[in-house]
Amino acid sequence: MKRVIKQLLYLFAIALVFPLAFSERLARRMLGHDVWFLTHGEALSLLPGKIGYFIRNAYYRLTLVRCSMGCQLSFGTYFTHSEAELGKDVYMGSRCLVGIATIGANVLLADHVQILSGGRQHLPADSASLEDQQQGFKRVCIGAGTWIGSGAVVMADIGEHCIVGAGSVVTKPIPDFSVAVGNPARVIRSNARARNI
Repeated sequence: MKRVIKQLLYLFAIALVFPLAFSERLARRMLGHDVWFLTHGEALSLLPGKIGYFIRNAYYRLTLVRCSMGCQLSFGTYFTHSEAELGKDVYMGSRCLVGIATIGANVLLADHVQILSGGRQHLPADSASLEDQQQGFKRVCIGAGTWIGSGAVVMADIGEHCIVGAGSVVTKPIPDFSVAVGNPARVIRSNARARNI
């Protein structure tokens, strides 16, 4: 019975966000880039409780490259680019910000995690104006089963079944089954427990 109710809630959420998602996809097709995606995401990020989880999941299911139903996207969490991909059963704590990223199945992000679109999003220009700077986005990949602690900033790939400590800043790739901490994050040991599962 619980599963049936959950499926009905997902269908209801999809029906609610369909006009927003349709308008974004239509505008994106006509103009070749995201139009209202960020605005919609920011607004929907402010919906509280379980209803917010269902509505955010439904909107991103319809607008991201890939987003499985069943992901939990907490209050204040949103994506800056529609090129992001989410695997099955991803959990994101409150106020997470995700750029161009591929996030594997069963990844857990604590509160206030930022996954940037690479480490060099703004390239230097001769002018001091931000408007004159070129942007250099790069996809960041997070492997399945990885856990990222609160307040971490991720600018490089993280392998499968890794643990990244709270407040860490990931500037270089982290291999599978690693525990990494610090600013910049460095591997301090193997996540042997996950390797044995």
